[in-house]
Order: sequence, then C-alpha cells, then structure tokens
Amino acid sequence: METIDKGATQAARPPEFRELYERWFEDVSRWIRAMGGPEADREDLVQDVFMVVYRRLPDFDGENVAGWLYQIARRRVRDFLRLAWVKHLLLRNEPLSDALPEKSESPTDALDTKEKRQILETLLQKLNDRERTALLLFEVEGYSGEQIAALQGVAVGTIWVRIHNARRKLKLALAKYERKGEFHK
Repeated sequence: METIDKGATQAARPPEFRELYERWFEDVSRWIRAMGGPEADREDLVQDVFMVVYRRLPDFDGENVAGWLYQIARRRVRDFLRLAWVKHLLLRNEPLSDALPEKSESPTDALDTKEKRQILETLLQKLNDRERTALLLFEVEGYSGEQIAALQGVAVGTIWVRIHNARRKLKLALAKYERKGEFHK
C-alpha cells in the first residue's frame, strides 16, 4: 500500500485535473465504499467527487491533496446518504444487479451470499460514520492507522479507538442477531 503523503508533497503547484483524476480515482472509490456509499452508486459518486474537484481546482492551494479529496468525498457520500431515504420511499426497488446471482454461483449460494451481505450492511449501518469508515478503510481497503488518520485529519490514536469500538459493536450486534435466530451460518 502506498503512503498517503505522495500527493501532499506537490505543494509547490496545484496539480492538473487529469493528474488528480488518474492518480486518485481508485483511492476515492475505495474511500466512498468505506464511507458506506452503495455499490450500485459508487461510480456515480466518484464522478460527482471529481466534478467538485474540477470546479474547485483553481482555488486549491495544492496542499494535502489526499485530505482535500477525502473531505470532498466524505461530503458527497454524506449528502447522498441523507437523500437515499427519499429514493427508497419513491422507488422501493432493488437494483437488478443485486437480484441476479453471479454466473458461477448456484441459486442457493447466491441467496446465501446476498443474505449475508445484507446482514453485514445492516450491522455496519448501525455504526456511526466515523467508526464504520475507519473500520472499512483498515480492514477491507488495507490502509494503515497512520494513513487513515492523515486522511481524516485526526490523531492516529483516535483511529485505533474508532476501529476498536467498531469491532466491539459489530461483535455485540452479531451475537445479538445470532441469538434471535435470524442468522444462519
């Protein structure tokens, strides 16, 4: 995993849009995933982030590129999720891609995978945004605690506390879910 500081060293001049887009596209996509951006909307959210970047680039001083992009992504995901309930009420349909099994999966395996994914997403949504994001960036995306701290602009100890709290809450929620008999391995 590369260090987050590589974009921050370009403080002498603001980067070109194409440079930013090519260098940071995958990182922004991973951040959006970790922040709870829905899979079906992730590409659109990434494009939205880069539309904001394009508009604001002339005013950007070139300092801490990763932090700047992360904050834009965080705000876009926050705004998207705030409005998601309206979409849910109006549309009430699952994306077709969520309903179709993978070609290599049997229908039973596809259903089991879908149910487990829904359980995990439900449990993750019970975490606060900061804990969920820190946990997913660390556990799923492979960022170090130091990298996450630099992105979020907080002390590394704060990140470790968030990850610890998220793991504890997930473990308790999963145990509660299993006791109710709603989860089958």
